[in-house]
Amino acid sequence: MVEAAAAQITVTIDGKKRKISKAQSAAIQLANAGAMGDPKLLLKFIDLIASIEARAEAARPSEYPFNEMDKQVIREIYKRLRPYEERGSA
Repeated sequence: MVEAAAAQITVTIDGKKRKISKAQSAAIQLANAGAMGDPKLLLKFIDLIASIEARAEAARPSEYPFNEMDKQVIREIYKRLRPYEERGSA
């Protein structure tokens, strides 16, 4: 599965052909769908980024760590993006 995600494909971005991984292509498509107003896909993209960043954080300390105020702002934004039914103590 990891090999399939890492496989390179050719895509056109801003009129230029580039080689990127299938995982990068999927992330771009997910981000674009979220940016076009699909709240479910935007939330999936945010969850994906949060997961990736959590793993990266565990692997190495951040060069520019967030202070507690930064973290609170991020939590509040994240809560506001959650569907109404899922809001609460998240």
